[in-house]
Amino acid sequence: MVHNNQEVLQYWECEDVESMYDKHLLSCEIAMIAQRLRPGVKILDAGCGEGEGTLRYASIPGTTVHAADFSKTRLLKAQKRLNGMQNVSLRHIDFLQDELSLDKDYDFIVSQRFLINLIEWELQKKVLRKLVSMLHYTGGRLIMMEGSLQGVEELNSFRLIWGLPPIPVKWHNLFFDDASLIQFMTSCGCNLVECDGLGSYFLLTRGIRPIFDKELNWNSDFNRLSASDELRSVLELGTHYSRLKLFVFELNKV
Repeated sequence: MVHNNQEVLQYWECEDVESMYDKHLLSCEIAMIAQRLRPGVKILDAGCGEGEGTLRYASIPGTTVHAADFSKTRLLKAQKRLNGMQNVSLRHIDFLQDELSLDKDYDFIVSQRFLINLIEWELQKKVLRKLVSMLHYTGGRLIMMEGSLQGVEELNSFRLIWGLPPIPVKWHNLFFDDASLIQFMTSCGCNLVECDGLGSYFLLTRGIRPIFDKELNWNSDFNRLSASDELRSVLELGTHYSRLKLFVFELNKV
């Protein structure tokens, strides 16, 4: 079945839909992004969802955060979570519209599983161009925690060895081809300065645990321990097996 972006919006407007059921994974994502931010900067949290990441980024001293999303339902949840933080401004924004009521001088723009909800590559490129145009004129950084086709394929290849079915990309997502993304961002005047991932967490929780335990339990002790910094630093898998990858692009235009 072919879907469209209006159906994606309707999905995210549903009150009972969670942005991420695996809260250990969500915490790891947010921590990785926050480590790349600095005090005293201006941040756009593009596709902020329910504000889990926004809350962490706004807690960095001296930051100003504009949090934008196309779903009113997600923004209401974010508003409750942020509870009137003075350095956060929530914006109802459809990034596919021609004119956006957002600034043009962000030091950092964060896209955490936002762009994968635009289910056409041409639309993803359209929004990426807009995000680049809103970065500070030089040295501004776009931090993307987004789905990777290569990560999906690598993890599914491991699962296949053990007789496990592949984990598909959800109907409302379009994951990135790593090389195509990097090539496109280069054409937009951005250099890739870092690429990282959560490979150990994905391999342990989506590759190894299902071999021995078929029950799905995101809040298990196994998942909690798999998310620990100590374990991830020992395994050092980085982008390998990581369905989500962290791409950091820096604007090099003057």
